Amino acid sequence: MSELGMVGAGTIYVEANAVAPPRVQRIDDRVVPMPVVDAAVVGSPPAGGKTPTLYLSGPGKQSGQIIKLFAGTDVRTHVLGDSIGQASALKLAYSSYQKVSRVLAAVAYGAAESYGVADELMVIAAKRTRSYLVETDYIPKTAIRAWRWGPELEDAAALLADAGLPDSLMHAAAATLARWDVKRDEPLDIAEALEALHGERDLDDRS
Repeated sequence: MSELGMVGAGTIYVEANAVAPPRVQRIDDRVVPMPVVDAAVVGSPPAGGKTPTLYLSGPGKQSGQIIKLFAGTDVRTHVLGDSIGQASALKLAYSSYQKVSRVLAAVAYGAAESYGVADELMVIAAKRTRSYLVETDYIPKTAIRAWRWGPELEDAAALLADAGLPDSLMHAAAATLARWDVKRDEPLDIAEALEALHGERDLDDRS
């Protein structure tokens, strides 16, 4: 904290790492009275015509000052709101899909390659160009199929293990699907499906 005491008036602490919202809040609490802006970068570095976006959340005045720093550059800025943690939450929510899906793709390809069907897997994959992440209407459909998908993923785990590949992601996905077991073939909307997904955690919190 001695170094922070040397920072000049008007300094803004910008936390732009991919960290959990509670961690950003702890930083905010610790550097008081220095204002904190929660930030997150999504996209590739600004080269070759690429334009990453810097998402900001926190006090409006300070976020506005950060926006001015990037005016006229290849970095776009977007303010999410006044609450510390919003930018970090967005970054990690996106990363949880983007990065894990890359890992899953590598594991899936490795399994197919082990059995000599990698080319056929690529043919199937090439038929799809849209991200699953934007298909929120499929969340309830996933929930009501969970009781069937779970055992299939456990068999997928066995396939991976047999091929000498990590199987922990498949087991974790099956465990996640198990939270929807009580909703077997039950009509749900998105809110109800997400509530059921939260349910087990809430019960654990109360125990």
